[in-house]
Amino acid sequence: MTAEITQVNSCRKNLKGEISAEDFTNELEKVAKEYARNAKIPGFRPGKAPTSIVRQRYAKELQDETSQRMMDKVWQDAIDANNLKPLTRPEIKEFDNKPGEPLKFLLTFEELPPLEVKDYKGVEVKQGKAEVTDENVAQSIDRVREQYSQFVPVEGEAKDGFFVLVDVDGQAEGEEAPTHDEDVTLVVGHPQTAKEFSENLRGAKTGDVKTFDIAYPEDYHNKKLAGKKVAYTVTVKDVKERQLPELNDEFAKDIGFDDAEAFKARMREDLVTQAGQIAEKEARETLLDSIIERQPIEVPDCLVTEELGEYTRRLVNNLAYQGFDINQTAGFDWKKIYDEQRPQAQQSVRRQIFLDAIARQENLEVSEEDVDAELERLAANSRKPAAQWRAELEKADRMDDLKQGLLQDKALDFIYRNANIRVE
Repeated sequence: MTAEITQVNSCRKNLKGEISAEDFTNELEKVAKEYARNAKIPGFRPGKAPTSIVRQRYAKELQDETSQRMMDKVWQDAIDANNLKPLTRPEIKEFDNKPGEPLKFLLTFEELPPLEVKDYKGVEVKQGKAEVTDENVAQSIDRVREQYSQFVPVEGEAKDGFFVLVDVDGQAEGEEAPTHDEDVTLVVGHPQTAKEFSENLRGAKTGDVKTFDIAYPEDYHNKKLAGKKVAYTVTVKDVKERQLPELNDEFAKDIGFDDAEAFKARMREDLVTQAGQIAEKEARETLLDSIIERQPIEVPDCLVTEELGEYTRRLVNNLAYQGFDINQTAGFDWKKIYDEQRPQAQQSVRRQIFLDAIARQENLEVSEEDVDAELERLAANSRKPAAQWRAELEKADRMDDLKQGLLQDKALDFIYRNANIRVE
């Protein structure tokens, strides 16, 4: 039994193995005896069939299982003897398994590239100023006022921005059964309202009935309507206008402030804080990327593929949230999407590798207090208590991922604290 390991690149290695015919036959005989103890063969009581009969009846199964066992043994021995740290199970690139001849195979696998990060302290980086304009403050205030707005019935005609409550009846060409939806709220002129609906509801009053057709294009995102012409009858049940509360001391007191000026001051303060956080985040990313640029490394394909998989899952979830049928994705050029996203995925993997290396070089660690604090943060941003977050992560075997993320955050904090930051 021989095993030879060769370096393909800084991440990938090959393992070339060979098992003698004699060793393979001995192992196959052991496997055959195991099969014989449970084999059910006509003419013999369970487990009583001769090994020779078992070998004839299960020849392919025995050959395959013996091959897998022998390769697994060579693989595990190589890991132990060479202190290998493979990122995934090996891929079989070559395989020669003829009965009566030596078993020959070639496995390929990836490890993290060796890395000792250099010159990561005192790196110069520009950080933008946390600037907030009066217009930014006014927009933020208006968003708060919208949260406390009221919808007031309108006796006149519907205009852009008005909320219209309607019943919608639709009859698609080629469909026998019509559709009927009650109490549908549409915002006239809103981007999420079909333009044909907005066009027909402008000027409408309570009690009006509007009839119109919509011919949906073949590539329409709702596959049930794509390529079809639908005749609609829309009954207007109510027309309302959103009215924002007046920005005065009374409104400010209602939402917990001493007066309007205190409310405005808090809005500006919060925006300055947010702008500072965004500027710092951008500076941190620029800082890390500049360190990476000085010391280029290859990245394991398996980690890039994993990163692309995460991106795809997020993309599919967003599409589903927008109403796309995720089972009908023929219109997406996934190869093109993957090719376009690959450089970003590669850089994301590089960032993780560098941060892990810096954490190791600086002997950074994640304490249980750090984990508890992160679980409390997750709980504060959701409806799940910290104990439930812990239980779910442990059940999904994701606690190590959480700790690894916290360790990388600590490494990024370290290089940021030790950077030469210029605020411009």
